[in-house]
Amino acid sequence: MQNILNLVNEAIQIIPNSRTKEVIVRRFGLKDGKRHTLEAIGNDHGITRERVRQIEEGGLATLKQAKIMDKFQPVFKTVENHMKEHGELKKEHKLYDDLTYVCFPVKEIERMKKEGDLSVLDKCHSAFYFIMSLGNKFERLPESDQFYSVWTSSKNSVKTAKKTVDSLAKHMEGKKQVLSKEELLSAAKVLFPELSPKAVHSYVDASKNIEQNHLGHFGLVHWPEISPRGVKDKAYIVLKNAGKPLHFSEVTAEINKVLPSGRQAYMQTVHNELIKDKRFVLVGRGLYALAEWGYEPGTVAQTIVQLLKKENRPLSKEEIVKNVLAKRLVKENTILINLQNRKIFSRTDSGTYLLKK
Repeated sequence: MQNILNLVNEAIQIIPNSRTKEVIVRRFGLKDGKRHTLEAIGNDHGITRERVRQIEEGGLATLKQAKIMDKFQPVFKTVENHMKEHGELKKEHKLYDDLTYVCFPVKEIERMKKEGDLSVLDKCHSAFYFIMSLGNKFERLPESDQFYSVWTSSKNSVKTAKKTVDSLAKHMEGKKQVLSKEELLSAAKVLFPELSPKAVHSYVDASKNIEQNHLGHFGLVHWPEISPRGVKDKAYIVLKNAGKPLHFSEVTAEINKVLPSGRQAYMQTVHNELIKDKRFVLVGRGLYALAEWGYEPGTVAQTIVQLLKKENRPLSKEEIVKNVLAKRLVKENTILINLQNRKIFSRTDSGTYLLKK
């Protein structure tokens, strides 16, 4: 297939009128990858937005002649096949990104991304936008409340995408937890066995209701695990992902490493925020766990008191140690020392412990 940037340049030269040519180039961002508004172009030429729109329509009509469209057929076919693989609906910018290989070799794309040279890639994206706008097999749907701007090759795909996303969102609400990619696809396979994994991922990617966080987990967009607000939410994500208590210094390091933002997190700030939030429990020296894991706040002595109240019977030393260790990350000897507090606990003749009356 001929490079589409060259195809586009050749096609533009067919337009006889220089102003019409400029309008098309600017409207589709064919020169620098930046699309210009009707108003901006109109101001530069001293004409109305409506007149610019008319010129654009005339230019596109010229380009839709058979000899031009025939040259674009290989591109149309490539896009059509890609769309079919992805449920005939795809997020606009994701579609362009996935098809950039048509413009440049993969290694060249990787180099440009690594060096931050995105202007040429943007130009490729604009070329796709231009070519697909000429084709009659594709329709671009603007951003809505439910979806980002997408391209579709079948109007039925919009209904299918909405039904898929709504069902997966309902499934997540029932589970009340984020899902890995594998868990998401497994749920979709049960709900919609006829859909391919690529189609499901494409629908979810285009949705505004389900998002993927930095750790690769999917969830509802308003969940703190997906759209964290501040240090506390980020700390929650870090601990949830770790699945075990962490020192606040480790939490801070992970926030800055995995969930970076414009502002760096500091250890003292993280420590102060975790102390105030009921989602977190201080279970050892600087060690924090999630309350939802069964850990409880309070000193070791307070934990023993709560245990004895709950059981409402004398407990052996072994029972107390086992239960406290399940709730607090402390040494066994620390628990035994606390049990020696005769102001709070009494030791029976049989060696069990109860609350002092």
